[in-house]
Amino acid sequence: MLLTACRLPQEGGRDELILVAIEDITERRRADEHREILVGELNHRVKNTLAVIQSIASQTLGHASTIEVARTAFSARLINLAKAHDVLTRENWGGADLVNVVTDTVGPHAEGNRFQMEGERVRLGPSASLAISMAVHELCTNAAKYGALSTEAGKVSIIWRLVGTGVDRRLNLTWSESGGPQVETPKRKGFGSRLIERALAQELGGVDVMYEPSGVVCTIDAPMP
Repeated sequence: MLLTACRLPQEGGRDELILVAIEDITERRRADEHREILVGELNHRVKNTLAVIQSIASQTLGHASTIEVARTAFSARLINLAKAHDVLTRENWGGADLVNVVTDTVGPHAEGNRFQMEGERVRLGPSASLAISMAVHELCTNAAKYGALSTEAGKVSIIWRLVGTGVDRRLNLTWSESGGPQVETPKRKGFGSRLIERALAQELGGVDVMYEPSGVVCTIDAPMP
């Protein structure tokens, strides 16, 4: 409540009057607090996004064989990052549905029913949405170059489920390739693998990439309280 008072002079020597006004400013304060939170959150997200872009640029340019390869890889990763932001923007940055995140990310590779996706509706926070989108994008890129998506018969299975309840609830997501060329563990891991296993693992919790002969298998075990 906002209390204000002012004097009102009177003519004829009469005593002054005091005008007291009481105003309910609860909604105004809530709006101000909400605006401050949004500004702080926006600053945080911009800094995080710039850090991600800086990392992508550094790793891509540092390990590409030619400028053209670097340009192509860098552009693809920025486009995917933008698509992930589009999903969150549609939801007013309150998070995103895992189905939408995965579907939008695999879209460019999804011709011919090459993806089998199965899982319940899961609401992700903004950070987890971006992390999973980038992880799936890197898996798609790797599969298109060397794995299941590099052959006509190759397929990818993406299956997820929630386990546990309350604060112990977790998201288990498995990416599994089949029908592609025989896979061997790479002697030197590229930026995509390092991004998934290191940077995104910090955001998502447990991330494990296995190079099975039948195809790459990536499992994500993320806290989802």
